[in-house]
Amino acid sequence: MRQNMTFMLKLLRQIKNNSIGALLIFLLSSVYGQVESRKVPEVSESSEFFIDAISFSSGDSSASRVDLYVQVPNDALQFVKKDGVYISRYEVTVNVFTDDKSSVSEKMWSDEIRVPSFDETGSKLAYGLTQRSIFVPPGMYTLRAQLRDNESKKLLTVVKKISVSSYFAQTLTVSDIMLVNRVTSDGEKRSLLPNVSGNIGENNNAFSIFFEIYSQQAADSVQLHYFIVNQNGQQLLNKYQLYGIHAQRSQIITRFDSTHYSTGSYTLAVEVKSMLDSALPVASSKKPFIVQWGNMPLTISNLDLAVRQLRYIAKDHEYDDMEDAPTEEEKRRLFDEFWRKRDPNPDTKRNEFMEEYYSRVEYANQNFSHYVPGWRTDMGMVFILFGSPNNVERHPFDINAKPYEIWSYYDYNRSVVFVDETGFGDYRLTTPIYDMLQRLKY
Repeated sequence: MRQNMTFMLKLLRQIKNNSIGALLIFLLSSVYGQVESRKVPEVSESSEFFIDAISFSSGDSSASRVDLYVQVPNDALQFVKKDGVYISRYEVTVNVFTDDKSSVSEKMWSDEIRVPSFDETGSKLAYGLTQRSIFVPPGMYTLRAQLRDNESKKLLTVVKKISVSSYFAQTLTVSDIMLVNRVTSDGEKRSLLPNVSGNIGENNNAFSIFFEIYSQQAADSVQLHYFIVNQNGQQLLNKYQLYGIHAQRSQIITRFDSTHYSTGSYTLAVEVKSMLDSALPVASSKKPFIVQWGNMPLTISNLDLAVRQLRYIAKDHEYDDMEDAPTEEEKRRLFDEFWRKRDPNPDTKRNEFMEEYYSRVEYANQNFSHYVPGWRTDMGMVFILFGSPNNVERHPFDINAKPYEIWSYYDYNRSVVFVDETGFGDYRLTTPIYDMLQRLKY
């Protein structure tokens, strides 16, 4: 709480315009909100560190190898200066559970990051990368990764679902796909630097993937079919490649051009088909990835949608300019300019206001979606604008009354009422809030 108050005092010194009161209230509502429904979801991605779990054959049919990669940006950690360098130390704990919460694996390790200058301690682009392997039976699991900063004692958590394949169930199988940032060679030895965050947006217009093919036959020729689809299911890549297999385990590295992929979410898939034995089933693997730039929060995977979600706080001319931008580059420039003007702490890489805003959008989508996405509902709009209410009164079964809720905001000295007019959970706002909306047109 003391760190939050320090940050707010810093805002008072740095922001010198007429919107300061509204901006401070917006951020403060995220600090002091008490609504009980704002809980950590079962599957969550931290915006402060990343983990990827990639399964391969271990050579043993009873368990597959899962390589764990943890990437920690410098700005997520606290550094101390010692002997002329800046050092941050952290601990990682990874647990893998079945659906009934039984533990199948636990891995713990410590690491540190050393940088020569203070400026590098706050970098989002510089990071520490560690890798460990575990062995688990094939199946579906929940992975929980926790990172503890030894200096600040801050604890960060990522929870995700993982699928571990069996590589002995068929004659021809394929491993998980690894996104690769860089491939280096030393003679015949190749080293791969994985892309753990899944963001290819700043990869110099190209990215690579790595995977393994397992064949029970001594020799075979296979056809590799690559395709990429966007979040709307539109196919953007359809590529074939012939490959000769001369061992039971073959390692494939393929490079792709990424210049024509705009901001958004995508899925890359590879299908492996035997050319010598058409009776063999097709083996396949998929990998999601995103395209993002700069300090945009990871919850933003579609620039057009991110612009539309600004309609609650953008001035009319700002919103219209972004919506009508003739090119993707111009839309992105206007979007960046919009948030740069509202950055409460421009001396850092992060834009806390933007992160909080889109975290509220994400929460609204997860909790208030009905016939429309949660951010477009009345409850979603109020939550995005004003944050967690200090108090919630729920009245689902009052006699002679439709179900309704009352959200109270002490910072605004205001309560708002939502009524379920249809009886199907479609709560509509009945309290006029026009004056409050105008205060939040930053």
